[in-house]
Amino acid sequence: MRIFQRFEVWLLLIVGGIAIWWSFQTPPNPAENSSGAEISADSPLQLRRCTLERDFGNARLDLEVRYKNSSPRPLSMQAPDVRLVNGAGKDVPPFILPVERPPSIEAQTTGDVRLRFWLEKADLTGPLTLEIRGQKLEVKNGTALDLEKLENAKPKVWTSAAWAL
Repeated sequence: MRIFQRFEVWLLLIVGGIAIWWSFQTPPNPAENSSGAEISADSPLQLRRCTLERDFGNARLDLEVRYKNSSPRPLSMQAPDVRLVNGAGKDVPPFILPVERPPSIEAQTTGDVRLRFWLEKADLTGPLTLEIRGQKLEVKNGTALDLEKLENAKPKVWTSAAWAL
């Protein structure tokens, strides 16, 4: 059998090998590219941007925060160290994509990370507070936000806790 003498077979083997190699590559960690000198000394947790995107009766919230990890161990940005609490005191579930690794910040460094959460309509009626290892940050104030006024699949961006349409 002379299957390996055909050009098409070698081309498919090369393309398949490249595809397998590409699928095992990890995305760059934003914490590796940020410098520790940019954060102000007064707050180890800062809100950079909130992006809310409606998905019919629910919404996805992307939080971009800067955190100074002063502990001697790396911080994986997931529960129980990281949680978003709504006005009723309940944890808001994270929005997890199976192809993404949870963001992390190395020990004794400062990094920018993006955290994703899956909000229900009731979560937007009161305040939202992000808690990372005891540090609290108000993400949304107590003003109610009507999810019905947002267009579906159109992101809305805020840079402070005062969300208004």
